[in-house]
Amino acid sequence: MIHYIKIKNNYVHKSSIVNWGKIDIGRGNVIGPNVIIGTDAQHPYKKSKGKIIIGNNNIFREFSTIHLPTDLKKVTKIGNNCYFMTLSHIAHDCIIEDEVIFANNVTLGGNTYVMKKSQLGFNVTVHQNQVIGSYSMIGMSSVITKKLKIYPGNIYVGNPAKNIGVNKIGIKKKKISINDIKKEKIRFNSIIKKHPLYF
Repeated sequence: MIHYIKIKNNYVHKSSIVNWGKIDIGRGNVIGPNVIIGTDAQHPYKKSKGKIIIGNNNIFREFSTIHLPTDLKKVTKIGNNCYFMTLSHIAHDCIIEDEVIFANNVTLGGNTYVMKKSQLGFNVTVHQNQVIGSYSMIGMSSVITKKLKIYPGNIYVGNPAKNIGVNKIGIKKKKISINDIKKEKIRFNSIIKKHPLYF
């Protein structure tokens, strides 16, 4: 890997900017060229407060950005085994669970919660305070508006996005059972109830 440095058992490109004092990070992550992690939240009224938590074995491709949280949650958090392609943007107070995939230029508004094994296509834009259900697929250039519910295991496309059915290919590929879907729907509803500022 050209121009990468091993830091805390992670591979970090020399051109990246990482605010190490504000990050708790695991092992096996790859932080690519010109990735920026730990700059202030883009918020007109709140100051940055807290830290970023990153798990293990995530890949951050070129020009991805991750912002510090505010006093809303005091944490921006990423789980394990996620893949963030070029120009992915993770805003303040976002929580991303395990095995999530962002294609190029995915943009999350602040305080978005992305559940496990979901996939967001090229140029997807997500309104702040949203919850993205697990095993869901968001089609390229889709816009997830404020009050749309992104249920686990479904496909959403368009601007504004609409539910076009079950994510059959993704569910089969990931070997997800009917019981898994039922459990995630219960968890989805629980997250919505607890999620600050949702609806």
